[in-house]
Amino acid sequence: MFAPLTRRRLLTSASSAVVSAGALSSGVMAQNKQESPLAGPYDFTDPYDWLTAYAKVRGRLDGGVGLYHYVAHVYGIPDGDIAQLMFRREGVSQHRMTVRDDRTIDLRYVECNYTQHPTTGALIEDFYDNPITGKLVPIQHQRPVPGPLVRINPTGGFNPDIDWEAPAAFVNKVGPPLFGEGRIFFNDDILMFRPAGAESMLTGNPRRGDVQLTEMITFSADTREVQNPELLSAKSFAHIAADAPWPDWLDMDDIPGHMMMRYLAEKTETPEGIPSWLRKRIDKDYPKFFTDPGI
Repeated sequence: MFAPLTRRRLLTSASSAVVSAGALSSGVMAQNKQESPLAGPYDFTDPYDWLTAYAKVRGRLDGGVGLYHYVAHVYGIPDGDIAQLMFRREGVSQHRMTVRDDRTIDLRYVECNYTQHPTTGALIEDFYDNPITGKLVPIQHQRPVPGPLVRINPTGGFNPDIDWEAPAAFVNKVGPPLFGEGRIFFNDDILMFRPAGAESMLTGNPRRGDVQLTEMITFSADTREVQNPELLSAKSFAHIAADAPWPDWLDMDDIPGHMMMRYLAEKTETPEGIPSWLRKRIDKDYPKFFTDPGI
């Protein structure tokens, strides 16, 4: 269970969690050990300190990207019916976290993934047998399209690239950290809206409604790594739950409902930490994905 988030506990975590690099997990690579005024230790009672710690957990503090391998289970939920596992997705995401002079963070990210059989994990190459409609539809893997710039502050993120009127927004809201079993946890809630009457976004699906995406992410890392000033990145894991309307490629007719996605992700220092088949397939399909991701 998580320990209560009190000022005394936060101060204790900030002061006692600084350890030598030799006591850290062997998964942290030597090239990650450098000095930086942003690298900690952090005072977790200071919102901008824990926001910088979040950048270290999710990304890197040296201008590089946080590289993640993930597997997702995707469920279809027709209105009034139970959730049904439809397919899996396996992919890679990259997150570049830039700490600005005012201590807010600019986040840019890109990801790509491949659709798989829901139980065997075998790659689906041509057509997908939609279990809800009974239709065979052309498969669609996710191509690497960079996401929008998101600027994050301790009270909620906002997107400076999109001129949306309130309450429409792309919002990243990162809460204060939680602590438990020697780990630190950051919750990042993402809500994407669009103004009433605006054109639908990428899918053009008229049933998408005003809420385009709801995504709840929890990143976790060893508190000692986060507090170590010699490390510019902390080994982290993420659990993501997301909700979105039907994508167009599923050809859902007029069946009302939505998709629920559950991801597990692991941060890796280099592409070599990604399963060989996936790394080779991405290199073949998108040769610049790892070397020039466009973020």
